[in-house]
Amino acid sequence: MNLNDIYTAAADLIAAKIDLPADEIRAALVRPPQPEMGDLGFPCFTLAKKLRAAPPKIAADLAAQISVAEPFIKITAVGGYVNFTLSLAALGEVAVAAALADDWGEFADNGKTVVIDFSSPNIAKPLAVHHIRSTMLGAALARLYAITGWRVVTINHLGDWGTNFGQLMVAYTRAKNSGETPATDLDAQLKLYLEYHQAAETNPALEGEARAWFKKLEDGDAETVKMWKIFVDESVKGLQKLYDRLNVKFDHYTGESFFNDKMAATQRRLQDAGLLVKSDGALVVELQDVGIDAPCLIQKTDGATTYATRDLAAAEYRHHEYNFDKCLYVVANQQELHFRQIFAVLKKMGYAWADGGEHVKFGMLSFAAGVFGEERATGSTRKGQIIFLDAVLARAVEKAREIIGANGRGDEGNAAILAEQVGVGAVIFSEFMQRRQKDVIFSWDKALNMQGDSGPYLQYTHARLSSLITKSGVVVGGGDAQLLTSALSRAVLLMLAEFPRVLLGATAENEPSRVAEYLLELCAVFNRLYADKKEHQIITDDAALTASRIDLVAAVRNTLRRGLAVLGIAAPEKM
Repeated sequence: MNLNDIYTAAADLIAAKIDLPADEIRAALVRPPQPEMGDLGFPCFTLAKKLRAAPPKIAADLAAQISVAEPFIKITAVGGYVNFTLSLAALGEVAVAAALADDWGEFADNGKTVVIDFSSPNIAKPLAVHHIRSTMLGAALARLYAITGWRVVTINHLGDWGTNFGQLMVAYTRAKNSGETPATDLDAQLKLYLEYHQAAETNPALEGEARAWFKKLEDGDAETVKMWKIFVDESVKGLQKLYDRLNVKFDHYTGESFFNDKMAATQRRLQDAGLLVKSDGALVVELQDVGIDAPCLIQKTDGATTYATRDLAAAEYRHHEYNFDKCLYVVANQQELHFRQIFAVLKKMGYAWADGGEHVKFGMLSFAAGVFGEERATGSTRKGQIIFLDAVLARAVEKAREIIGANGRGDEGNAAILAEQVGVGAVIFSEFMQRRQKDVIFSWDKALNMQGDSGPYLQYTHARLSSLITKSGVVVGGGDAQLLTSALSRAVLLMLAEFPRVLLGATAENEPSRVAEYLLELCAVFNRLYADKKEHQIITDDAALTASRIDLVAAVRNTLRRGLAVLGIAAPEKM
């Protein structure tokens, strides 16, 4: 039995008494605002017109007609609600026993596939701090879809094509001609990129040289292609180091260049479908008939293709290769029009699967005043003004080490590892402290707060619970949840039971912050119990009660660990 089974049982009992589909009833079930009211509630307000009676009377009549049986011990009417109270045996099964299992929160394979396109930086530059939004949101979504039963394909759509390469080659050849032997690793590429733009400020002719180099690449010149591959491969190696630090993995690095030989076929299909229209020498697809005023630009006046052409080809390829049910693009709010156009064009091409495309939008990231001496995390790479993500992580780890040392947490042997886990975890968690479409303002005080709504607070709670279990000497799994009779214990049990539903809801909404919110609430509820030493001492003289309470502690600890893992955050055993 799991919580979904309990919701189904309640819905079936009500459906047997009224003319309403069980699925509709199940979807309407809510948690009562006060624990003493019950564990599940069915609102009867929508039935008032149909049954021509007041909601409180409808609720009272329904409650009187339903026979009480497991998993429920009480069914009552409160106002306009029919409320169900679960037995402790049922709560223990769906909360403690389930949370102690190795597969806690995992759902069976649903036979569906989701493709997730995220991060997608340009080559030749380390990840800038603003890349963390797409990167961590995408990685968390990949874990959410995986745990809820989807087959997940992750793609890093690298910006590996364009005049940037030509600029690199100009700087590279200038360095070679001056007698240097320039390196090609990611840091060296950034240096070359900056040198090019510095030189181009006083020598505009370099722009023509850059275009010429890129033209050689487009024409397939063997030596130029060889050099381009070196730059791309070295970029990926450099990027992967930071991805590894963030626990981010990709199944495929299929960047812009991958679709060079696929765009012509896409454009032919658009032409054959009669969708291409000439507009001032360019080729566009008109979208006014579907409510989009701006046409989708497919080919520029000079014959060059566009990002839209490439994304259309990519969508066709991904559906052909992976037969996806969903294809998510984790890209900032500013690209909303672009993706509306892409999905609309795909539908005009007759692709029913276009409905599976979804733009997972997110807001901007900025820093609170003084964090890096700047108000915002935006800037110009070519002028050396950008804040790189590795610098933010390094500062976070440094500050975490200071806090760990100041509070005496962690011995010297594991202090460096712990500082890495806490510092990086703090930066990651800051991405999930509010809904993704809102702008995020990062501050050290919030991110590294050990007692507030932060990643370190959750990590510290996990470590404290782990320590408590070890200290007890009790073997986890030997308790009896029916001994957990207090209102606070019941509140914790109900919170635990909600975890799988939270995962499903977060997946359905593409909203990992729901997991973060849940973990903070779980900690708040449990810490109220833990602080009440008089009524809820964990280690007692009663062996059976101690075992039951340690099981509850372990269930909370395991849920924290699973939830943090979904977000990509380590769960230290000691802090």
